[in-house]
Amino acid sequence: MLPVIDLQQSIAFYTNVLGVKLLRKRDYPAGRLTLFCCGFAEEKAGAVIELTHNWHTASYNYGNAFGYIATIQVGDVYHACQK
Repeated sequence: MLPVIDLQQSIAFYTNVLGVKLLRKRDYPAGRLTLFCCGFAEEKAGAVIELTHNWHTASYNYGNAFGYIATIQVGDVYHACQK
């Protein structure tokens, strides 16, 4: 789980720069949050990243609300950083 502030910018980064697919989205009105799952393959076939957008949160401090993340590999890290 990775909390994000700007949901559209985060989705663009993961899909356009890292090349993952947006697999699913679900809003939780009672919790005032949206979860997006992204991955290189369907969830049953590989790891996914869960992006969490808390509707009421305008910013985070470093280390605040971080959940967990696995390793991501791209073909050319320098090219991905330039994008």
